[in-house]
Amino acid sequence: MDRVPPEILLHIFDFLDGTAPSQARLHDQPSYGMLEVEDQLSLRLKSVSLVCKDWRTFVLPSLFRHIQWKPKMSSLRAFTLNPIPLLRFLEDNKLDRSVTTFTLIVDFVDREADARHVTPEIRTVDLEWLWDQLFSVIDPLRFTIIAPPTTLAAFMSRMLFLDDAWSFSIPYHILSLGRTTRGSLNGKSSSYNIEAHLSDLHLSNLEPSTARTSQPAAPPSSSSASCPTRNRKPPACPLFTIRPWTSLLLNEGSFIKVYQTYEFFFRRPPSMLGALLGGEEYPNNTSLIPSTVTDFNYIAIFPLASHFETLLRHLPRVERLFVQLTPGPENQILQNEEEIRHIDMTDLWLERNTAYGSLIRELTLDGDQPGNWAGLRVFESGDAADREAWEMAVQFVERSEVETGAWKVERDGVFVKHDEDGNPPDAKEDVDGHAGAVVSPGGQLLSV
Repeated sequence: MDRVPPEILLHIFDFLDGTAPSQARLHDQPSYGMLEVEDQLSLRLKSVSLVCKDWRTFVLPSLFRHIQWKPKMSSLRAFTLNPIPLLRFLEDNKLDRSVTTFTLIVDFVDREADARHVTPEIRTVDLEWLWDQLFSVIDPLRFTIIAPPTTLAAFMSRMLFLDDAWSFSIPYHILSLGRTTRGSLNGKSSSYNIEAHLSDLHLSNLEPSTARTSQPAAPPSSSSASCPTRNRKPPACPLFTIRPWTSLLLNEGSFIKVYQTYEFFFRRPPSMLGALLGGEEYPNNTSLIPSTVTDFNYIAIFPLASHFETLLRHLPRVERLFVQLTPGPENQILQNEEEIRHIDMTDLWLERNTAYGSLIRELTLDGDQPGNWAGLRVFESGDAADREAWEMAVQFVERSEVETGAWKVERDGVFVKHDEDGNPPDAKEDVDGHAGAVVSPGGQLLSV
């Protein structure tokens, strides 16, 4: 084997390189350990790395192509996230540019904030430092956060409504940003001085901290205090613009528990959907979605139709919309007696039907469509396996096709909008509910 050229060995080892754990799991019900699945290909690749030093050098970039970072946190207000040891390891082993997907998984919940129904806050300067340090070293095609809703809100510097959170019991949300190619890094932020900022962090941990309540307090400056809230600029969130992301995914998990409560339809979930779309009160009144995003994906299990209306009213300017509102075939939540106890199953399907009915009406509205609906070219449903929901949607679209001729069924689960000349949208990279598969210059298929 010593005489086999390195190029041949690399080609052989490529066949042992599997897809990212998150490739097919971003649509699953969010949980802390949802990505802890080792396939046989990954195990074989690890075995190859133990054969000799040269082989380890060859396969190391593949072993660290998909990073899961699970930092231990003790507080959000006294910032304790430190990515420097991980980043130094990647740089020392020349693995920094091999990272294709990066997933930040946090299980910390600020119990005190939850008890007082306030959103915990992370200083803007600390967040800017975190994103700057990460993206000055890695250049991933997909960046994902799996975290409790309150923690995710803190990472986004936004407010979260928590008064009804007890009735939903949603432990984790998924926010994922993706792109299909690596472009120029001219817009990449410069790295801060690590040691200097660590000193600042030590000092900041000694300072008293404030929490953002559902009625945000005015800033300390007198000039700002005199300005109306609607004129104040919300805190920036550089994560959304630090790379030219083209795809965004939000997975809010299961809403089923709320259906056990009286008048569930009046409840408001602990959701970042309104903050992402800029459809709520300050500081959630400015959209976080950059103009580069053309693909929006929303996943939830039986969300309330009133909550889903937030997406319909504030649809971002995108070309493709993916929606999944029921559990996938692999999710057995409806067979779990504990989960569906004291629930009228009819309520679940009625809310689903109402949500899809409202969405299809927006899609097929005759004449001038409101907001950004006119620019939408592709709609994909992740619920095509649910034949009742899919056939209901097809009936709406076929009826509109007779009237307008715009939307047509391309295949199960997918509608496309033809232009005035009857032409379908330009073919782009395949997408699997998020950023799709990318072909590298050498022809190898990369997982995004």
